[in-house]
Amino acid sequence: MQSITRYFNDLSATIGAAWNRLWFTPTRATTLGGLRIATGLLALLAVATYLPDLERWFGEDGMLPMALIRDLYRPEGQILGQRSVFDVLPPEWITPAYWISLGLIALYTLGVGGRWIAAAATVATISFFTRAPLVIGEFEQILALLMIYLCIGRASDAFSLAALWRKKDAPSNSQHPASSIQHPSALNTISLRLIQIHIALVHLMMGYAQLAAPESAWWSGEGIWLAAGRPGMPLVDLSGLEDNFRVLAAWSHAMTIYLLAQPIFIWNRLARPLVLALGACVWLSF
Repeated sequence: MQSITRYFNDLSATIGAAWNRLWFTPTRATTLGGLRIATGLLALLAVATYLPDLERWFGEDGMLPMALIRDLYRPEGQILGQRSVFDVLPPEWITPAYWISLGLIALYTLGVGGRWIAAAATVATISFFTRAPLVIGEFEQILALLMIYLCIGRASDAFSLAALWRKKDAPSNSQHPASSIQHPSALNTISLRLIQIHIALVHLMMGYAQLAAPESAWWSGEGIWLAAGRPGMPLVDLSGLEDNFRVLAAWSHAMTIYLLAQPIFIWNRLARPLVLALGACVWLSF
C-alpha cells in the first residue's frame, strides 16, 4: 500500500509541476509584442475598409440598419450573444466613433497604454465585426480571438513605444541588458498558451469539417479542385490540372493530414519546425 500511495503522490506531483510549468512559468513578452503589432495592423486594415461605405453600411437608411440587425441577431429577451458598442450609439455618432476606434487600434499597435488600451482597441474592433455580422468571415473571428488573448499578457512590454521610453529612462551605467527592461510574467505565458491551444483547436475543427464535407469531397481528393474551380476564387488559373487528378488528390489529402496532425505534433519541439514549414506551404497554396 505504501508503494501504491507513493506512486500516486509522485504522479500527482509530476503532473502538478508540469501543469504549473506549462501555464505559469514567467516569460518575457517578446512573442506577444510581435503578435500585438501583427494583429494591430490587421485590425487597422479590417476597420479601415469600412470607411468608404460607413454610412452605406451603418446609417439609418443603409444596408445594415440597427433594426435589421436586431431582428436577425438580437432576439428579444436574449442576454448573451453578439453585442456591439454601436448597438447603443445614435446613428450620428458613427463617424466620430469610427475615428476614435482607429485611434485606439493605432495606440494598441504602437504599444501605448498597456492592457487598458489593448482592451479598448479589442472592444472597438470586435464591435465593428458584431455590428455587421453579415459581412464577416473566418478572418475576423481569428483576429478577434487573438486580440482578446493578447489583453491578458503584457504585450506592450516588447516592440513598443512604452518599451522604448523605459529603455531611454534606464540608467546609462546599468549593467543589465536592454531585454531585462521587460518584466517576465506568468500572464505572458497564460496569454500565449491560450492562443496556442485555440489555434490548435481551430486546425482540428477545420480538419474535421473537411472530413465531414458533403459528398466526401476531401476524402475523395476533390476538395482543392472544388475550391479552385469556384468562379473568382483562385488567384491562379488551375484549369491545367483538370486532367491530373493524382496531383489534385495529393494536394487535397496533404491539407487534410496537416490540419489533423498540427494539433498533435505542434507540441513536440523536434517536430514543430517541420509542422510550421508544412503549414506555411499549405496556407500559401490554399
